[in-house]
Amino acid sequence: MSVVMIRYQVAEDGVEDVAGAVEAAFAALASRRPEGLRYSYYRAVGGTEFVAMLELDEGVENPLPGMGVAQELRATVAKWIVGEPPAPQTFDVLGSYAG
Repeated sequence: MSVVMIRYQVAEDGVEDVAGAVEAAFAALASRRPEGLRYSYYRAVGGTEFVAMLELDEGVENPLPGMGVAQELRATVAKWIVGEPPAPQTFDVLGSYAG
């Protein structure tokens, strides 16, 4: 199992747009409830940096590319990104606890 992390910074004027697009994506996920997916999104407190973490169970296909709201989120991020476009980084899971 692996986890993919994407980290990026947006212009201050775009923080609310990106946060709104994240909320819309998570509302769609809550409605659809795909199995085998753990997805979380973070924003630095009071800042312009965002981090997304995606974990899929073995053999589970990522449903996000086929979801319109996920495509809208990517487009919103691309509109407001500061610097280079974010590159996903893959991590091996060494330990995880959900208590």
